[in-house]
Amino acid sequence: MSDFDLINSIASEPIRPPEHVSLEQIINEVPNMDLKTPATYALYLHYNPHLDDGEREKVTAIIEKMRQERTQINKRNIDYMDKHIKEKCDEETLSPPDMPTPPLLRS
Repeated sequence: MSDFDLINSIASEPIRPPEHVSLEQIINEVPNMDLKTPATYALYLHYNPHLDDGEREKVTAIIEKMRQERTQINKRNIDYMDKHIKEKCDEETLSPPDMPTPPLLRS
């Protein structure tokens, strides 16, 4: 990162009130949080009611994008699991109907 990029990023950062909770702070203080977890961003919105509408919309868009990605992954996982259930059902219907029963043990 060049000096100019660094200066621009610092200058574009809005002034935050003292009670502002950063994403880094949430990740460090709350167990199982990282930048790939939608709950991190939900907590960010919860802990920072002072955010302006534009920033709230961006964070909400991130949460929605992650929700859609997880929904697609869940559908793919469900299809995968259903495939194996269907294969098992097909195998059971193809098995011979007259299977011998095991003998009973007498006591």
